Amino acid sequence: RRAVRYSDCKRILQVMHTLIVGERHVGKSTLIGRVLNALDRPVYGFETKKEDSLADELRGSPVYIYDAWQERVRTTGNLVGYCKNHRFDAAAEVFDRFAPKLRKPVPAGGIVLLDELGFMESQAEEFCSAVLDLLEGDIPIIAAVKNKHTPFLEAVRSHPKAKCFYITEENRDELFPQVLDFVRIQLDPAEGRM
Repeated sequence: RRAVRYSDCKRILQVMHTLIVGERHVGKSTLIGRVLNALDRPVYGFETKKEDSLADELRGSPVYIYDAWQERVRTTGNLVGYCKNHRFDAAAEVFDRFAPKLRKPVPAGGIVLLDELGFMESQAEEFCSAVLDLLEGDIPIIAAVKNKHTPFLEAVRSHPKAKCFYITEENRDELFPQVLDFVRIQLDPAEGRM
C-alpha cells in the first residue's frame, strides 16, 4: 500500500464550486436563493438585475450590478447596460470597475455568489479574469451561469474546480436538496469527505 502524500490529501479536499446552468427564467437565481437561505452563511460577490420597471422605449431595460445580498442602490456607476428584445448593449468598463471587489479576500465561513454570469461581461477583461481567478481559489462559489456559448462562459463551465448542475423547469425542485448537500460539503470539505 503506498503512502498518502500531502499533495494527494490536498487534491482530495479541494473545494469544487457550484454552477447552476440553465436558460433564461428557468429559476437559477431562485434555486440559489433557497440554498443560501438554508445555509445562513455570510454572502459576498454580486447580483445583476434587469430592471424591467425602468425600461426605456428606445434602449430597453437597464441592467445593474449590485453587491451580493446588500441594499440595491441604482447609480450610473453600477449600470452595466441595457437589454431589449433579447439584445444587449453592455458597458464593459462598469464590469471592469467592479472587478477589484471580486479580488478582495473573503472571510472564512463565507460563500461567494456570482449571479449571474452571462454574455454582457464578455468584453470586460478585468471582470472575466477576476471571476476565473475566484474559480481557482478555495472559497466556495455558487453561480448562476447562462447556458450560452461564449469563450468566457465555456471557460467557466469547463473549469476543473467547478461542478455544473443543469436546471430546467421540470427538475428545479428536485435539484434543490442535491445542490444544498453539495454546497454544504464544499463549505466543510473535511467533514463531507471522511
